[in-house]
Amino acid sequence: MGDKELDPARPEFDPSLHVGYPTPLGLAGASEVALFIAAPLLTAGALTLIGVVCADSEKFQWPGASLLLLVLAVIALVTSIQIGYQARQRLYSYQDLKDWMAVDNPGPAFVKAQHRDYVKWFDWTLRASMTYDLGTVLLFLSVAMVLVPRHGMTELRLATIAVALAATVGQAVWSLTVYVPKILLSTKRKKEKKPPDQGDPKPVRSTVS
Repeated sequence: MGDKELDPARPEFDPSLHVGYPTPLGLAGASEVALFIAAPLLTAGALTLIGVVCADSEKFQWPGASLLLLVLAVIALVTSIQIGYQARQRLYSYQDLKDWMAVDNPGPAFVKAQHRDYVKWFDWTLRASMTYDLGTVLLFLSVAMVLVPRHGMTELRLATIAVALAATVGQAVWSLTVYVPKILLSTKRKKEKKPPDQGDPKPVRSTVS
């Protein structure tokens, strides 16, 4: 006779109340696209632009400042990749626990450990995303500076610079509107000792077979 039959009032451990999962559920995939696909491509583009400015510095109005911004953009983008890599090691599902441990129902200690790792993944992915967006803002701004010629400013070139600056401002404002509420919410939950983005207590089911 099992424990539940001996004590019907005793609640059975429910992993759905402890397993951490992203909200929205596509957050993990979206962050990987940005950090592991877009960030390397943007880094490659910034490095190419650094080579162009170094080779023909006399053609640019502010070659030194442009190179500084480009280098800062590269550093931010590469840093976001590194942070994302470290964070990704902490993300795994309840199904992963079952597969790797070869058991149908991992114990409460393992489920709670998964939740703690999920919280760490969430926090570090937030930092990686912020660093990534900082890199994109710096890249947009450096492109605007590179577009300024030393001689022969035309109306079309001026319009192009204005578009690049508008993109810089738009990216900066959008990033602030996205991350400031998340930072405030994360800080509030840490003070209340509540895990971020726990969502509704629904069972987690991974598509991993």
